Amino acid sequence: MNIAVNKIHTAVKAVIKKDNKFLVIKKVFGDDVIWDIPGGRMKYGESPQDALLREVKEETGLDVEIIGVLGVWWFFRRHGDNSQVVCLTFNCHSKNKDVDINNNSADEDIVEFNWVTKEEFLSDQYPVDHDSIKKLILDKL
Repeated sequence: MNIAVNKIHTAVKAVIKKDNKFLVIKKVFGDDVIWDIPGGRMKYGESPQDALLREVKEETGLDVEIIGVLGVWWFFRRHGDNSQVVCLTFNCHSKNKDVDINNNSADEDIVEFNWVTKEEFLSDQYPVDHDSIKKLILDKL
């Protein structure tokens, strides 16, 4: 008997601001290319803040200061196991300015980054995997 197992993952995301813009990263999943904000899944036993600092460092090389919680959004993964992911998103400020995606230790293939305005991110120029991230940016930023 095959029983489907529904999984829920907790993730943390960072809106890292600089000069009225924030950092977005371009990821490749097979044939799909999407834009996202830095972050990823929490590991068992990690606090959300520790997970965020680790994920941002792995993906961008940046050390960030957490300013506060921006909001929560969620989606179903289209890549992988179709699990549900709940994203706790933080406002952050970068302690250093040199983004380094070339030496990231993240599982994703990050190929590009950009500093964008809210309006640029909400445009069709930056396709995302799930519209709920754009709704959070529209409503909270």
